[in-house]
Amino acid sequence: MVFQDIARKLKDNINGYTYNVGDLLPTEIQLSQTYNVSRNTLRKALDILEKEGMIERKHGAGTYVRRKSFIAHVEHMNCLSEIAKNSGKEIVSQIMRFEVQGATHLISRELNITENEPVYYIKRLRIIDNKLAQLEETWLSVGRFPELTVSHMKKSKFSYIENECNVKIIGTFETFSPIFPTPEIASVLHI
Repeated sequence: MVFQDIARKLKDNINGYTYNVGDLLPTEIQLSQTYNVSRNTLRKALDILEKEGMIERKHGAGTYVRRKSFIAHVEHMNCLSEIAKNSGKEIVSQIMRFEVQGATHLISRELNITENEPVYYIKRLRIIDNKLAQLEETWLSVGRFPELTVSHMKKSKFSYIENECNVKIIGTFETFSPIFPTPEIASVLHI
């Protein structure tokens, strides 16, 4: 579909160097002319980006870049466990929180579930060869993965999903955000 191609091109521009977070995108008319499509087709493309949380439309003010994203397809995706293993390093996952909570508006949108639907919230510290490597937060649908345990999350979550749940992963959607550390994060990471 043409609108999906336009959405992909816009994503590439947002994730590349064309636009920064907070930038105002060109008007619908300008984008329609740039991509040589109707405004209706362009709006469908923008709808995709809005649903993914990459842009925000403000009536009367325009469309702004809300965030960039990183999308990894399976052929390019290496989870931290695989990277460590292939480098001959030992990886340990320390589970800091493992709880069921109601999905917030943002999480429900990202997981394509209803708001307040039960989700697992997992916060884990990834340690490679006794060095802190990553503080990770994960939300997974309880309905989709009802048997998930702390034990699974101490290992590779991708391995659990594919091998035990028989769910083929065709890609992953991750958001990396530079942030100032909260006191909790600073304490955990010893910074």
